[in-house]
Amino acid sequence: MIIGLQITAIVFSLLMIYFALIHFKKGQLRIMEVIFWIGIWILTILVVIFPETLRTYAQKFAISRLFDLMVVGGFILVITMVSIAYLKAKKNEKKIEELVREEALRK
Repeated sequence: MIIGLQITAIVFSLLMIYFALIHFKKGQLRIMEVIFWIGIWILTILVVIFPETLRTYAQKFAISRLFDLMVVGGFILVITMVSIAYLKAKKNEKKIEELVREEALRK
């Protein structure tokens, strides 16, 4: 039986797939990024529709509730994404600093 929260999660995931495709068409995302995001959102839809499949993994990791497993997985995903964004921001900061130095030396 699909409940309201599951329907909301499915609609949200489909909306996020749509946004990923829009950003790809605008040239803001590369093909690998779109594939990654679509994969994440399809996985989310499958987990929402078939939550019992995750119970096996929750038991293997000695996690008593399925929700706890999903929260831990969410934290891992968010921490990974924040770390990647931080590293890219530092890389861009370094490039901008080098560009400003070169421009200052020219003048």
